[in-house]
Parts: sequence; C-alpha cells; structure tokens
Amino acid sequence: MHFLSHYYYELPAKDPLFITGLGIPDLTPGFSRAYNLTIKNSVLNKGYDVQQIQNGIISHYEADRVFHNSTVFTGMMAQTIQSFLNEGLSRERLRLSVIAHVAVELMIDRQIMLENEQLCIDYYNSLNEASENVLSGYFDALSLPDLKRNFLIKFQFFKQRRFLLLFNDLEQIVTGLSRIYQHVTGIEFTPQEKRSFFNALNNIDSTIRYSWKEILNVKSL
Repeated sequence: MHFLSHYYYELPAKDPLFITGLGIPDLTPGFSRAYNLTIKNSVLNKGYDVQQIQNGIISHYEADRVFHNSTVFTGMMAQTIQSFLNEGLSRERLRLSVIAHVAVELMIDRQIMLENEQLCIDYYNSLNEASENVLSGYFDALSLPDLKRNFLIKFQFFKQRRFLLLFNDLEQIVTGLSRIYQHVTGIEFTPQEKRSFFNALNNIDSTIRYSWKEILNVKSL
C-alpha cells in the first residue's frame, strides 16, 4: 500500500501519531530492516503517545501483508503487467513486475484522491498535528539515532511537498514511478517509455477506479 491507502484502510482512526506511524516505514530508508531485527519485538513503556506510533507501524506491516497476498491485488498486478506489454515495454530492460507493483499502489491512491480530495487534505492535516518531539522520543526509546534523523528529514519534505494532491494528474504518477525506479535501480525511463507507461496506466485507470475499494476492503487472508 501507499500512504493514502494506508490511511483509508485504517479509517476511522484519528490519532495523528498513529496515522504518522502508518507512514514511517515508507518514509524512512532502512526502517524495515530495523523493524525485522529489533522493533517488532520491542516492548515500549514510554506512554500512550509513543505506543500509538508503534501501533501505527505494526498496522502498516499487517495491512501490507494482507494487501499484497490478496487475490484482488495479484489479479490487478497481472492486468497492469499485460497493459505494459501491450504498449511495447521491454521485460528485458525493465523489471515490469516491480514497476507494476508500485504502479497499482500509486493508482489506488489516485482513485482515493479523485473520489475525495478532502480525505487527502485530512491526512496531511493529521500529519501536521503529530508532535515531532514525541516522534523523536519514539526513535530515542529504540536507540535509533540515524533512523530518527532520516525520518525527520523525509517527514518535513513529505509534509511540505504534499505530492499526493498531484495524483489527479496521471503524468504525475508516471513521474513518481520513474523517480522511484531510478532510485532503486539506477535506470531512468526514456521519454518513449514514459509515454508508454502513461498509455498503459490510462488503459487500466477505469478498471482500478471500479475495483480499488474491493482491494482495500480485504481485511484478512
């Protein structure tokens, strides 16, 4: 799941620290490794607020586990890969399954935005209400100063840019895909590939528009 999908999935959760916790794994480089090694088995006795952050993080991983293993998501992945191939995108040059995985997540966030922009605004408002002192204290309690620094930098940037509000423009989805893929692999999409991805995503946009709620309503395997 992407940021807005995690927020939608956990509604009517309102606690700003819980909501921020939902985004910490995706905002913090190296967080999942630390989570698997240390964080998921940690017992924190630092009060209600810190526990809300931990609860949000745990909920993030549990939701991802259910979401990524659901038949609805895997079916949407297959449709997206086929749409890429239909546009002539090369499996030899690009890891289309990886791109499809990210694309489906971004496209679901797009559908949430298109249906209810206020939900996205509410999400950012919740992040702005989360105490950075408490967030810093969470990482301090786990003795993770490097992760704390990385998170706080990314968190500020994420709140300032508010890029989820741009997802009503399909070209922004393609731009996001290109940046993510280049960051992970070092490979940049060519102008022709960007046009092909735009066409491919445009072809499945209506399908996702009518199925995204079914994907996010899967609460257990």
